[in-house]
Amino acid sequence: MGEKQPVNQIRVGAILSYVSMALSTVISLVYTPVMIQRLGDSEYGLYQAVLPIVSYLNLLSLGLGSAYVRYYSRAKVAKDRHLMAKLNGMFLLTFAALGVVCLAVGFTLSLHGDVIFGSKVTAEEAALGERLLRIMTVNSAVYLPLSVFNAHVTIHERYIYQKALNMAKQVLNPLLMIPLLLLGFRSVTLTVVTLIFTLVTGAVDIWYCFTKLKMPVSFRHYDLSLMRRMCGFTFYVFLGIVVDNFNWSIDRLLLLWFHGSTAVTIYTVAAQLNVYYQSFSAAVTNVLTPRVHRLVAERRPARELDTLFIRAARLQFMLLAGILMGFVAVGRTFVTTWAGGDRFAIDYFVTIMLFLASIWSNTQLVGYEILRAKGLHRFSALLAAAVALGNTVISIPLCIHFQALGAAIGTMISSTVGIVALNWYFHQYAGLDIPRFWRRIARLLPSMAIPMFSAVLMALFAPVRGYRGVVLWGAVFVAIYAVFMWRFGMSRYERELVSAPVRRLLDRRKR
Repeated sequence: MGEKQPVNQIRVGAILSYVSMALSTVISLVYTPVMIQRLGDSEYGLYQAVLPIVSYLNLLSLGLGSAYVRYYSRAKVAKDRHLMAKLNGMFLLTFAALGVVCLAVGFTLSLHGDVIFGSKVTAEEAALGERLLRIMTVNSAVYLPLSVFNAHVTIHERYIYQKALNMAKQVLNPLLMIPLLLLGFRSVTLTVVTLIFTLVTGAVDIWYCFTKLKMPVSFRHYDLSLMRRMCGFTFYVFLGIVVDNFNWSIDRLLLLWFHGSTAVTIYTVAAQLNVYYQSFSAAVTNVLTPRVHRLVAERRPARELDTLFIRAARLQFMLLAGILMGFVAVGRTFVTTWAGGDRFAIDYFVTIMLFLASIWSNTQLVGYEILRAKGLHRFSALLAAAVALGNTVISIPLCIHFQALGAAIGTMISSTVGIVALNWYFHQYAGLDIPRFWRRIARLLPSMAIPMFSAVLMALFAPVRGYRGVVLWGAVFVAIYAVFMWRFGMSRYERELVSAPVRRLLDRRKR
């Protein structure tokens, strides 16, 4: 039974992840246009412009979360309870101190809104931005020590609890926000509600760790030498997180500086869809991360990691490619209907560019975790820095001349170049069989030809009008894609992943 539980937790956790994403995505699809309408282009654009600034404050975690997973996994494999207790105490103290630093930095930045938000915003907009920044800073500072408990749950692979809690948060948050917006509350109230949700879910995590997982904690000995070693490991993790945040937020900041908050609102519609897009891939990787670190800690054969990498990548690619083609088919009508007007029509092309920028890196997320588990993440961090720099250099002139579309094209070009270089490193130094990986991915492409052709025909000729047309023609595309993938694309193992739960469900109903 001990071996069976993690497998069940992973499977059910992955299912709950997708259920949670589906629910939160549907609710957000309703929530976002209401938010744009109630706040207006100016306030909504400003709200979205503050988010990347706060994401930089979250970087004060210094990537230590990865070190916690890595070192605690090793202590867990060695059954060293003393070391586990010491690590928990060290990380709680460290993240609490980083929370204090976060408060100091965030509140200092909030005193200089005229500099942060640029000359295109009014004095009233800058004042509102400063207020939003202070509230979001408190949220980030509180979350830092609470994240240790969330990571502890992840290490123990208790995905059913974790995903259920996340599902409740992701669903209840927008469900509470929408009535508040309709009652006339503004962006400041929304940020306060987000802070309350952080406190409540953090308290639940603390209760679960101490009562269910019996989390050991010791504050007696803070091992500075051990923390220095972990910081050496996490420096490049931290650098990678910094540049990744920079890479995906620089477009909004460039648009704010060169074209004002309204341009940010236009771009944010596509950026939000890209967040949903990336989250579908991350759901698979998140439940596999502890397994990757455990396999490396146990020094299992490289072939096991390679197989895990390819299996996860094929599933992620089938999902992401299907979403991309489905968006090509009905995305134009969806974007203008959802966002609220033809002025958002450009987001159809912006979203496609962002999807193309994301698809390959998100297909290979397990590869990034393998690099971290093996301590080989220095190259990926430096490469990400080069990609972010290239993205900035390319995007500035494109953003000035073509606004949101130009910024998205710059991101797509730089990301594509970066993934080519990363694959070389995967093969040469991480021991991953990249030629085999691409052969396995390439076997899926013939089964995608007819669905892609169908998507283009729908985009050009199908009378897609309103949500009803999007649902109808979207269902037609999904049926075409599912048939061709099942018949010609999926392997026996992949079909079994789908059919086995269905058979079990039918058997239970018969019994």
